[in-house]
Amino acid sequence: MSLYTEQFGTGDDLVLIHGWGLHSGVWAPVLNQLSQHYRVTTVDLPGHGHSPLPAGGFDIMRLSQLILNSVPTNAIWVGWSLGGMAALNAALHYPAQIRKVVMVGAQVQFVQSTDWPAATPVKNLQTFTDNLTQDTEGTLKRFLGLQVRGADDEKSLLKLIRQLVAERPLPNPEALRLGLAILKEANLRPQLHKLQTPTQLILGARDMLTPVACADLMRPLMPSAQFDIMPTAGHAPFLSHPTEFLSCLNAFLNK
Repeated sequence: MSLYTEQFGTGDDLVLIHGWGLHSGVWAPVLNQLSQHYRVTTVDLPGHGHSPLPAGGFDIMRLSQLILNSVPTNAIWVGWSLGGMAALNAALHYPAQIRKVVMVGAQVQFVQSTDWPAATPVKNLQTFTDNLTQDTEGTLKRFLGLQVRGADDEKSLLKLIRQLVAERPLPNPEALRLGLAILKEANLRPQLHKLQTPTQLILGARDMLTPVACADLMRPLMPSAQFDIMPTAGHAPFLSHPTEFLSCLNAFLNK
């Protein structure tokens, strides 16, 4: 199956991949500028936005494959949060098909463990999983609140992200459950020695979901990657600080 995509502009191919519970419309604040220099493909993850939920569901490998099958080959992939993990996973397994990877508010292991403390506590993610079946919409709203926490103007940013989310149907509850399972279980650390694709990580210093301290854990494992910290941004820097985000992104892409 193919996922729902839209294309904008002309130039080298650039793919934008959103995070859990949202859809590709969240890239609106940076889409116009990017499409002036690239042929931008936005993609709705399976069961999100206008993309159907595939039969048999998905794990991180199938998620990466579904995206690969739906977007141009040899493209630059920019993935946010869950989308960032999927982008890195695809680059690790299909390096010849991806030109560069940019991970935004994402890391190689989303939840804490004894040897990976700079991450989201497992109990927090389990709470979202438990609440999904009882109140899908309310759980999404609470998650949106976490995504803007720490930003300069939380209220305005929360209003913006809610408006963007409302433009497409709510995600399929099973897709949400499967996405949370990936965030809870995926650990890309053992595969990082295979990384060949030029990679950038853009992190917000005020991110409440992907603590900026994770950069110190990842640098030794990804010595060739570029790490950029946005000091006043939270989990969604392309929404809260679009100009600074684009400057940071373009500096890497233009290398």
